[in-house]
Amino acid sequence: MLTFLLTLGLIFLSISAYGQIIIKGSVQATDGQPLAYANALLLNPNDSSLVKGAVVNASGYYTFEQVSPGYYLIAASMVGYETSYSKPFNLISATTGTHHMQLLVVATNEKQLQEITVTASKPLYEQQIDKLVINVQSSITAAGSTALEVLERSPGIGINRQENSLTMSGKEGVVVMLNGKTSRIPMATLMQMLSGMNTNTIERIELVSTPSAKYDAEGNAGVINIVLKKSSAIGTNGSYSATLGYGWYEKPGTSFNLNHRRQKLNLYGNGSFLWDHGRSEITSNRSVVNQPDVIHTATTTNRELHNINYTARLGFDYLLNEHTTISGLLNGFNNRSEQFARNQTQIHRSDQLDKRIQMTDHEVNQWRNFMANINLNHIFSNKGELNIDADYLFYHHNNPHAYKINYFFEEDTPDKQEQMHNTKSTPIQIWIGKVDYSKNVSAQTRLETGIKRTKFNLNNDVLFERFIGETWKADEEFNQNVTMQENISAAFFNVNHQFNSKTNLQTGLRWEFTSTSLNARQGANILNRNYHNLFPSVFISRELANQNKAQFSYSRRITRPTYTDLAPAFTFLDPYTYGYGNSALLATLTHALQAAYQFKKSYMLTLQYSHDKNAVSRLPVVTPQTNRQILIKANIASTNTLALVLNIPLTITYWWQIQNNLIGSWQQSKADYSGEKMAADARFTQINSIHNFKLPDNYFIELSGFYKSRALHGIWELHPSGSLNIGIQKKLNQEKGTLAFNITDVFWTSQFKVSANYPASNLDALLLFKYEPRVVRLTYSRNFGNKNVKAIKQRVTGSEEERKRVGN
Repeated sequence: MLTFLLTLGLIFLSISAYGQIIIKGSVQATDGQPLAYANALLLNPNDSSLVKGAVVNASGYYTFEQVSPGYYLIAASMVGYETSYSKPFNLISATTGTHHMQLLVVATNEKQLQEITVTASKPLYEQQIDKLVINVQSSITAAGSTALEVLERSPGIGINRQENSLTMSGKEGVVVMLNGKTSRIPMATLMQMLSGMNTNTIERIELVSTPSAKYDAEGNAGVINIVLKKSSAIGTNGSYSATLGYGWYEKPGTSFNLNHRRQKLNLYGNGSFLWDHGRSEITSNRSVVNQPDVIHTATTTNRELHNINYTARLGFDYLLNEHTTISGLLNGFNNRSEQFARNQTQIHRSDQLDKRIQMTDHEVNQWRNFMANINLNHIFSNKGELNIDADYLFYHHNNPHAYKINYFFEEDTPDKQEQMHNTKSTPIQIWIGKVDYSKNVSAQTRLETGIKRTKFNLNNDVLFERFIGETWKADEEFNQNVTMQENISAAFFNVNHQFNSKTNLQTGLRWEFTSTSLNARQGANILNRNYHNLFPSVFISRELANQNKAQFSYSRRITRPTYTDLAPAFTFLDPYTYGYGNSALLATLTHALQAAYQFKKSYMLTLQYSHDKNAVSRLPVVTPQTNRQILIKANIASTNTLALVLNIPLTITYWWQIQNNLIGSWQQSKADYSGEKMAADARFTQINSIHNFKLPDNYFIELSGFYKSRALHGIWELHPSGSLNIGIQKKLNQEKGTLAFNITDVFWTSQFKVSANYPASNLDALLLFKYEPRVVRLTYSRNFGNKNVKAIKQRVTGSEEERKRVGN
């Protein structure tokens, strides 16, 4: 199949257009800088009618293809600049070949720059035909907060901080991307990274429910793409911000962006710092029947958290010539979280108190990351484009715990104390090579094809010790030294065809081969698995009358088990609750369908359906004799999800605008739990509403809120939750920046509550996680440097599609 795909791709790539006239030229500003993304127009000099249009690329060059013989004139224009014209030229006698035009120099329109003030802004939620875009910089309540908090308030997104899970339309298997590339890091690490990512470094967040074949097939729920800021102006410019926040404790943060661009070289970088001193409370209640007794365990955990996060990013783009660009990027973060947890547990037997347990846990959870990327982009004269990426990623996870447990018995058994500690060191290395080629094989058809190879190495070394007598002794039940190697090879073929001005078809096929090996410290093989899959995708869109549009899409996806899902790894939550891996876990395969209708380019109605085979859920396995609960990831038979999404923007007056997103869904899960057939279904509703008020003297007010109804999470039931947020912003005069004040979760209603009640399977459990209430933030931000706008393309690396599956 791989040979067939590549052969078919090469056949298409060999197609070139013959017998045509090509016109090429370049456009510059008066300072000698290329005027990227200006309009280049091929005109008839007799009446100035438009023959063809083109957009000037990042290097300042434009191209007109398939030009008929004739008499022409070229004009170049851009907002803020005077229109410049070439001399008329004659191509009446020409039949084929390339004709190079003289340089067009465009002068700044000083009068226009002084008189025009742009006051329009993008809406917070921008529903497009293939994705929902969250323009983070348009939200006052997002100022100074984190990416995780923005996602938590976004339509269809669910956050479970206790289990470090992220859901989209009620489903796990979400792929998170940075600038178009998947984050192959543990989900726990990803949650940490998002909780430390300052929103002032983010331009927008894209929610994509049905990605095409050019994306990795990983992720059965969809894609979340976080696009970071990258300045687009000539010269030197940037921005900075500072935030003071307070919830239970202090929450300061700062960030900066810097960009320096010349004719051939662009340098850019950004960094952020965030300190989060917080507190949370977890309440857990569960009951199990061990005849003749009913054992009830109630645990309350209070956590005090000190989290410090540093991020840095430095990159360059260098134009070797008008067709070739070489780029490099260095990226890294250091996220250190220190947590002090105090557990109080009471165990009752048939309504009689049996024992009390007090436990303290001092935990350090630190993730460090370094990423390097080199990229080569070349545009061929036949309009083909080649993109080559090579990436190296290194992660290191350090996660020691120190436990002290006191047992108090109600009967004659003497009280006792235990001391335990563990060290955990996990280095991870990932290498990625990626080659993509795209070409306009005709005026209506564009071909994309590519290959990719990912190599993944991980070692997890855990030493668990108990203090017995006067010395520390290893506990082999919980020790672990496991290595994992995984290789993924992929090839894809994607064709986009424009049938006419109203109908577009995109179809693709992706092939992926996965080889996974898991080995224990003694050399014993735990898992050795090889499998391959085909992933087709189809997208059809049709422009209708009265600015309406319809779209249909289908794609097949996969969610592979993460390392911590597969490895027999131990997680100690309390004396009677453990987490454990499952080496028998299978990948989840998903069929996803979507139909969308866009009305008047503003309102969007979307219907989504997906079927997951071997869906993954965290199942609690309770041993009645010992009252131990083991939380283990396991495959359930299937999950079906049907969702209806409605986007309704409203303008009440020129100073009051509303954005509403409504989601209604039905989900059904089927599982085999402890030998019993189980089925659960639930209807789910989420409403997001944003109200923006424009007041005199550059004041703005934003009211935002969401409500989530009851929903399913595997075999668990999620309870309703919601939040109300308030923000006030003042744009200071004379370009002195912006001051924003906001309060999130005003009524402390954004709490995570989940339960499972299946008497036939001896399962009755409830978990409540209370976040911090009413976090108040004051943020000052300011732009500086050259204001002459000149766009450059956002570049993505080859490894962004790899950063999710390192862990859980």
